[in-house]
Amino acid sequence: MKSNSRLILYILINILISAVTTLTVLWIWEKAHPMPDPFQPIPATVNQNTEGTENNSLSDIPSIDLLNENIDVIIRTVVGAGDLTVEYVEIFNQSNGAVDMTGWQLVDNEDQRFIFPTLILNSGGAIKVYSKNGNNTVIELYWQADAPVWQSGETVSLLDSSSDLIATYSIP
Repeated sequence: MKSNSRLILYILINILISAVTTLTVLWIWEKAHPMPDPFQPIPATVNQNTEGTENNSLSDIPSIDLLNENIDVIIRTVVGAGDLTVEYVEIFNQSNGAVDMTGWQLVDNEDQRFIFPTLILNSGGAIKVYSKNGNNTVIELYWQADAPVWQSGETVSLLDSSSDLIATYSIP
């Protein structure tokens, strides 16, 4: 009986020491990697107009300078051609500035088209266009196709909003 009570005491001390150690490590981690407060309001910019009344304005937010020429956007790769569950096209902006891809199109050999939603692709940025169903995110778009779009031997074309050819990629 005495050895059982010692074993229980040993286990309880072990649990206590483990809990204190874990909590200490988590506390240290949180102090070293603070998270922003999600409930902290974003301060509004307040400007004075000519009549002396205040109004909130977004005019002080810096604008993005978009490229209108020297655009260098490429189709970096096509992954999983023929398999709807993994199939995607990766597009990369190797230009020296951001590019507005709103209204651009991906086109296959059968003239199936994916039209880009409102999208600014920063310099050095990439986006994946999945063929399958899904919800668009900042770095992933979804074609919502019911069958694979791409096949080996096909050519993928990237057209801008004026239907000018920007890039092509031959699927191996």
